[in-house]
Amino acid sequence: ARLPFLKDKVGEIELPRPWGIGIDFYTMDQEYDIDFLEFNLPGVSLGDPSLLGVTNDVQHFDIKLDAWILPFLNVFAVIGHVESDTVIDLSNAPVQGLPIPLSTLPFASDGSVLGLGFTLAYGGDNWFTSVTATRTEADLGGSFDSNIDSTTIQPRIGWVRGQWQYWVGGLYLDTEESHQGTIDLPLGVGQDGLPTNVPFPFSVILGGADDWNTAVGVRHVFSEHASLTFEVGVGDRSHTLFNFNYRF
Repeated sequence: ARLPFLKDKVGEIELPRPWGIGIDFYTMDQEYDIDFLEFNLPGVSLGDPSLLGVTNDVQHFDIKLDAWILPFLNVFAVIGHVESDTVIDLSNAPVQGLPIPLSTLPFASDGSVLGLGFTLAYGGDNWFTSVTATRTEADLGGSFDSNIDSTTIQPRIGWVRGQWQYWVGGLYLDTEESHQGTIDLPLGVGQDGLPTNVPFPFSVILGGADDWNTAVGVRHVFSEHASLTFEVGVGDRSHTLFNFNYRF
């Protein structure tokens, strides 16, 4: 039987073509909380790490393959590339035992991302509602051993006006970003009187400071084959999403 299964149960309702391939470009700016921070520097202690400010910028590009398995269930897989810039502001850290103040600790990394997800959808002639859940894992390269695991849930309610669709909803994001490695800090003084670097081993696990933000979006359906989507997220976390989808 051709997809979707059980399509005979929905009567004369027009369903989308079952198979799709799409291109996503996604950006996000958010603040992080420090879930875990460990470093090894003799004679130096750090107070409450929750006092540190952490920001994160992400650019994500992927190719998405999807299929409508049931009239109300779409499943998909993504493969792509992600670039992440995370900065820990140590300037206000209550550090004891250092001869110089700390500034910022940047983590610039990029790598491949893989993900799986599904969408549950229901609607009528002029409206729709949906919930999308996605799980992604990114293995990042760079100066440190880094990775990002995330789970997203996106509820939406929308309106259909001809070839245009509009919606409002939210984005729940549970992220765990981890880095570990060694940084050289200019904390020593050599025989020539010039600063020398001291190795600073560390391990840090970061998570999103805000779980939810609001999202609004629009989609233009050119034909039964092609559509273009744009979505923006506002609040304490912001995001943008561009998607082009071709169905067959």
